[in-house]
Amino acid sequence: MSLPAAADHERWFAVWTRNQYEPKVESALERKGLNVFLPRVRVPSRRRDRRVVLDQPLFPGYLFLRFAPSREAYVRIAGTDGVVRVLGERWDALHPVPDEQVDAVRRIVGAGDARPLPWIRVGDRVRIVGGVLAGVEGLVQTWHAGRATFVVSVDLLQRSVGVELDSGMLERL
Repeated sequence: MSLPAAADHERWFAVWTRNQYEPKVESALERKGLNVFLPRVRVPSRRRDRRVVLDQPLFPGYLFLRFAPSREAYVRIAGTDGVVRVLGERWDALHPVPDEQVDAVRRIVGAGDARPLPWIRVGDRVRIVGGVLAGVEGLVQTWHAGRATFVVSVDLLQRSVGVELDSGMLERL
C-alpha cells in the first residue's frame, strides 16, 4: 500500500499580507516553488499629467496559496517577508478556501471586467454610498446578479419602499 502523494492533500488557503505587499509576497512564495494565485483587476488611476491603468489586487491584503498543510510548510510560508499569517486558528487548524471558489475567482478575473463588491447578504443593514440616495440606510431584501433590492421600512405604517441598485452602491453597516 503506497502513501498518497503530497499533491493529493494540497488545498487553497488565504494568506494575509502586509499592506501593499501582495506582489512581493507572491514573488517570494513563487521563488520557494509554491503555487500562488494573486487575483488582479485593472483600475483606472489619475496622475498629475495623465491617466493610467494599474493592476491592483482584487482582494487587498490577501492572496491564495495552494499547499499541503504541515508544520514545516506553515513555518516556511509564515517566515516569508510580508506574510502576516495564513488564515486559520494555528498551523494544524487552517481554514481552506474551497477549490470551486478559487476557480470561480480565477475565471471571473480571466474574463476581464472583474471588480470587487462589498460582502453583503440578504437581510444586512446597508447604506447607499453614491448617487442621489447617498446616505440613506435600509435593508437588503434580495440579491441577484450583482444587484440588490434595497428596502426602507416605515415600521409604524407597516409598509416598505424599495429600489434596485448596483451592489457597488451599498456599504454594510
